[in-house]
Amino acid sequence: MPDFPIDPELRIRTSPPVVLRRTTEAVGFIRKMTLSRPGHAWRDVLQSFEAARDEWSAMEAVVHLELLLEAEGLLIEERTARGSPSGQDRFRAA
Repeated sequence: MPDFPIDPELRIRTSPPVVLRRTTEAVGFIRKMTLSRPGHAWRDVLQSFEAARDEWSAMEAVVHLELLLEAEGLLIEERTARGSPSGQDRFRAA
């Protein structure tokens, strides 16, 4: 499997936290998860990484991983500066 960058990187809620920056790092992490988590979801994501042959298919595999991490409460989401300043959108005058 070719190695591609993961951009933006994936931050994972583990102890200590894990940051995945490359697809090969993701494969190593997923392999560990398949040992400790029952079910086929982790194996399916691993297969999508192993089948990735180009940047597009690797990007699809990363999206599948991101969705699985989010579903299991393991994804640490970055706070972005794009949000409005504290509470300005909470109440709007009609």
